Amino acid sequence: MAHVKLPKLGWVRFRLSRPLGGAVRNATVSRDGLGWHISFGIHQPEPAQRPVNTGAAVGLDVGIACSVFVSGEDTERQRPDILTPGERERLRGLEQRKARQIKYAKKHNAGKYSNRLRKTIAAIAAVKARQARRRTDWNHKLTTDLAKNHGLIAVEDLKVSNMLRSAKGTTEQPGRGVRQKAGLNRSIADQGWFEIRRQLGYKTKRYGSELVAVPAVGSSQTCSKCHTRDPESREGCGRLFACVHCGHTDHADRNAAMIILARAFSTAGRKPTTAWEAGTAASGRGSSQSTRSPHGQGTRTGSRLREPSSNVTAA
Repeated sequence: MAHVKLPKLGWVRFRLSRPLGGAVRNATVSRDGLGWHISFGIHQPEPAQRPVNTGAAVGLDVGIACSVFVSGEDTERQRPDILTPGERERLRGLEQRKARQIKYAKKHNAGKYSNRLRKTIAAIAAVKARQARRRTDWNHKLTTDLAKNHGLIAVEDLKVSNMLRSAKGTTEQPGRGVRQKAGLNRSIADQGWFEIRRQLGYKTKRYGSELVAVPAVGSSQTCSKCHTRDPESREGCGRLFACVHCGHTDHADRNAAMIILARAFSTAGRKPTTAWEAGTAASGRGSSQSTRSPHGQGTRTGSRLREPSSNVTAA
């Protein structure tokens, strides 16, 4: 156990999960459904020489049915279900109980929350906090593995916040497919695409690799062999990409990952370092052409920290 001195609270005991490895500059205290947490901002001197990662370059295609597909790999990296069937059933029951209790509170207590309702809300928060922890854990393991083992990582420049906009519309112009869009938004948010890119942003710097964001337009419709873009190459194929021009077939997400990597080579001005990368770059050379008409288209505080073996303080 360790101790930290917080303003207005004094010395507080907490579990130190790992050595800090630097001078403490500040602390952030936060709370989720499972309890209180504290994280520390650490000052570390810049390394005399930054590492250079010489690993093979890869492209990443993120999705919903397939969490992440890495170019050059034969299978997708699928995130396991972050809620067990029992937890999912419990969450559904808690949500239904919450709805009944809120309805009763509005009818009989002028909307005032009862203690039972507060306990129900806390139980829901605990399940969702556990869900968030598992998602974060999987994302960290994925991004650390990629940043350590690959010299260049290509990702799509997705505007996730725009993709998550509601389809409700206005009173004068109501939206269509609102329920379907809401479900899609939940699935996108659950995958954590923005968080994956954010983590790659600082981990690639740490391990000496490079992160390149490329335009996402048409990556799922462009053939990685002949580089012809045609929406018909995906129509009725499910997760298979079948080029209607050269006949090339591949897993749709792997084909998209290879297109993303080819675009990154062009953007970064980097030459391939392996035979596989050279083949990818050659297939992706040139501009994408479509044969379709345009119409088809926490609170931060100063702190003092006391570790188990020694005292470290930071104002």
